[in-house]
Amino acid sequence: MKLSSIFLRAALALALACSTALASAGPQYHVSVDTQSLAGQSGYLDFLFLGLVNAAPATATLSNFSGDFGAGVVTSGDAAGDVAGQLTLGNGSAWTEFAQWAHFGGLFGFDVAFEVASGSGAGTTLSVALLDADFGYLPATAGDVVTFALLPGQDAVVTADAGFAAVNEVTTVPEPSSAWLGAAGLLLMGGALRRRHP
Repeated sequence: MKLSSIFLRAALALALACSTALASAGPQYHVSVDTQSLAGQSGYLDFLFLGLVNAAPATATLSNFSGDFGAGVVTSGDAAGDVAGQLTLGNGSAWTEFAQWAHFGGLFGFDVAFEVASGSGAGTTLSVALLDADFGYLPATAGDVVTFALLPGQDAVVTADAGFAAVNEVTTVPEPSSAWLGAAGLLLMGGALRRRHP
């Protein structure tokens, strides 16, 4: 077998494996939080990302924020970024929280996608809540308005308080890098087949 044939097959396998791995990321969700019934109140739009003991490593990436946000932010644990750009939460610490001051009375929205390590491990939960200045639930809410429960190898289990929130799964578009890798894999496959059958 020629060295060029071995190289071509190895490159084909690598390109297809990489594009498959990148394309297998979980779905993206769009979350809408309706605070019209809370007009005149302010507080925190709060994100709490907690893993159980021995939780599989997990990351939540939040983006495309909309709403009437204020200047106050409180963070703890493995939280980075802001609502002006992208927010990343990890479950590597005992308590990861990001709380953004907000003026209620309108609509808030954001997108969220998760990465959970494959294999075994306990679960992680992303909870979204509307809190007062003392970090208590607003009296109008019965608790968290949205919860995502994550386990390795399973789809997220989503619950939402219909009085305040709606969650829709967004059709994901492959990242440009995964699209290029997939295309490269197909081209290499075509080249390999062409060499076999002149």
